[in-house]
Amino acid sequence: MKPERSKSLEHLNAIVPGSTLKLKILELRGDRALIDFGNFRATADVKIPVTLGEELRVKVLTSGEQLKMVVIRPEPEIPLATERLPGRLEAPAADSLEKVQAEVKRILNQALDAHVGKSSPKSIINILNALNTYYEPIELKEAIAKLIPRLMSYLKNSGVFFEKSLENSILKDLGSPEHTSQKSATDQPDVKHILNRDLKANLMALKFLMEEGQALQKFFNPRALATLNKSINSLLNQIIQQQGRAVSQLDAAEPFQVFTYLLPLNEKEHSARLKVYYQKKQQSGSQKGFRISLLLSLDRLGDLRTDFFLLDEELSINFFVKDDSTRVNLQNNLPELRELLHGFFGQIRLDVIVSKKKVMDFDREDLLVAGDRKVDLRV
Repeated sequence: MKPERSKSLEHLNAIVPGSTLKLKILELRGDRALIDFGNFRATADVKIPVTLGEELRVKVLTSGEQLKMVVIRPEPEIPLATERLPGRLEAPAADSLEKVQAEVKRILNQALDAHVGKSSPKSIINILNALNTYYEPIELKEAIAKLIPRLMSYLKNSGVFFEKSLENSILKDLGSPEHTSQKSATDQPDVKHILNRDLKANLMALKFLMEEGQALQKFFNPRALATLNKSINSLLNQIIQQQGRAVSQLDAAEPFQVFTYLLPLNEKEHSARLKVYYQKKQQSGSQKGFRISLLLSLDRLGDLRTDFFLLDEELSINFFVKDDSTRVNLQNNLPELRELLHGFFGQIRLDVIVSKKKVMDFDREDLLVAGDRKVDLRV
């Protein structure tokens, strides 16, 4: 036995259930990680999202040749108002949300087509056009040069950042030498841009017009108006739930905020959900990476989850599938994918993993705010 191995076993024997340890993530290798315990290091099966350099406090559940630990999460002293919202921890119902988006798109198209060439209030036309543009289908087969700006615009204007974007724009204007106290905040070009493009801003404006009663009667019949009102409430509630969940997780130990988006696609039989991990303020010494997860429902392959992690020029892509035949099918295409990515990144790691649980847990993982977060360590 090597001295290093013997020394590690000595430290392991000193660890008993109930012990509290502090660890640091040194390397990520798919679902495994190299962890520094201070006196020794070990590789681990990681069941929660972690980032390079992240430091965690854990409690030992079982010890011996295999350690099983749970992450210790600090409890907030004062419950946040958002924690009392009903359904706060429920994942967005993708199928129903997709139907709502399609219904809104259909009604808006009909209203706009019916008023082409007619004299209509410009303010209302602008709102309908903005909503219609936001839900324009995203073509995933587009060239990267077109797809990336389209995705970035879709995420930026999704409504979850509405208030923060306004705050940043107003504060930026207040610090500008060109700022005048007589100038209204809504007259600022950046603020106007946000109000014209943001989904939440336009949904709220349309909801206000609907509550006024008269303004939209020329655009929609009573039945369409009732359907649209119900759909707008559903979309606004989904945005507010995501914002409330982000606030409740603000002081949590995780180094990221997670938001899930339902992407509008051209292919009616397909659906796509994108989960983006936004980095919180970095701890000293930690390395900043970029992580997203994509869940696609495809005809031939079924549900396919893809996790991307980019650190500096190193890109890791893990494909999670439900069966072995799909794994073989994807693996046969990895050389072509590697060739397409070659030249964009310094190092590329591609892997296909059969894990029905990982696919099914796409929505649930980031919603486990108050539950146990376990780390399996096989030393």
